[in-house]
Amino acid sequence: MKKETATRITVMILGLFIMSLGIACSTKAGLGTTPISCVPYVLSQGFHLSFGTFTFLMNSLFVVFEYFLLKDKFETYQWLQIPLIFVFSVFTDLSMILVNDLIITGYIFQWIFCLMSCVLVAFGISLLLKANLLMMAGDALVRAISEVTKIQFGYVKVGFDSTMVLTAVLVSWVMFADLVGVREGTVAAAILVGLIVKFFVPRLGCLDRIFTRKT
Repeated sequence: MKKETATRITVMILGLFIMSLGIACSTKAGLGTTPISCVPYVLSQGFHLSFGTFTFLMNSLFVVFEYFLLKDKFETYQWLQIPLIFVFSVFTDLSMILVNDLIITGYIFQWIFCLMSCVLVAFGISLLLKANLLMMAGDALVRAISEVTKIQFGYVKVGFDSTMVLTAVLVSWVMFADLVGVREGTVAAAILVGLIVKFFVPRLGCLDRIFTRKT
């Protein structure tokens, strides 16, 4: 059982890194980043704190909100989302460094990078789903809101992502009088990532067999 858990943790960490690399690629493409990352990205452009730092702060708040929403139903192990967020935030800053020297010119190449980022983010999410240990804080908060309001998860997710994008737009206009981090690529990510996850998950059945062998 310990070997299975260790394997799941390894898959989860790999998924986090691939997700962070996809998000870094989306910012480098210059067509806007993913809905869940657009707020910390905008803030990182206006303050002397890194993208990863704002990602950690925002997602940690999500965990706190989840706790207050669920109260007695909040399971203690869910606090482990915070170290998970920390690892993801470190990976985010590392990935930003890795893509820093990339030069992307031309709208077509921007879209190529944008679509590649969607694939990377979706693949990372698929690995997290297969690891089946912890949800990312944003999705865990959506689940909590869904449980409390009795509204279907998918509808809450759309509303949550839309709120993140609108917040990023508002913050961007207040700070820069311009759109930063939110463009057509943000819309593409909102539409495509979920569809690509649905493509990947059934095709990662090999991981289930690996987990079973470890057990």
